Amino acid sequence: MAIGTGARPLRADAARNRRAVIDAARDAFDRYGATASLDDIARAAGVGPGTLYRHFPARDDLILAVLDNSFADLHRLGVRLLDEPDPLRAVSRWLDAYVEQCGMFEGLFRILVRPPAHESGNCQLATDAGTALIRRAIDAGALRADVDADEVRQLVTAVACVGGELPPDPDRRTRLLHMMLDGIRPR
Repeated sequence: MAIGTGARPLRADAARNRRAVIDAARDAFDRYGATASLDDIARAAGVGPGTLYRHFPARDDLILAVLDNSFADLHRLGVRLLDEPDPLRAVSRWLDAYVEQCGMFEGLFRILVRPPAHESGNCQLATDAGTALIRRAIDAGALRADVDADEVRQLVTAVACVGGELPPDPDRRTRLLHMMLDGIRPR
């Protein structure tokens, strides 16, 4: 919890339990979708259902926590990849992680392509990191100068939509992502 919000920080054990629930939920949502059993998530986290509901009173609260954590990971990856010597490799790695994130929940891709105007949290930070990587690759001549970051995100979102069809096919997603990147490289 943030200092200055009036809320007390979580005790160490409560913070560990919250983290365990988020990690277990991410795994369950990856495997079974957003309707995964909350009781199974609590069991996988090693906590009781009461602990899960104390931290996340509604399923949507848990989904948002998982998403926020994933956006933070995507942002951190983008920042780290800015130091990657090969801009095309950097943007490719970030886009792959982005596609994986888009596929987590049906409809999430719409938020990732164009975060809401009021969004100033991890979703926007993740989008900003990707924009920086895409612009860097364009400036380095690794991607065509006539594309922009929004167009690249729209293309990769289409890849996520197709790659996320049931049953999910990670090989197809990777193949489509490489084909898309080949299409936006300079001729």
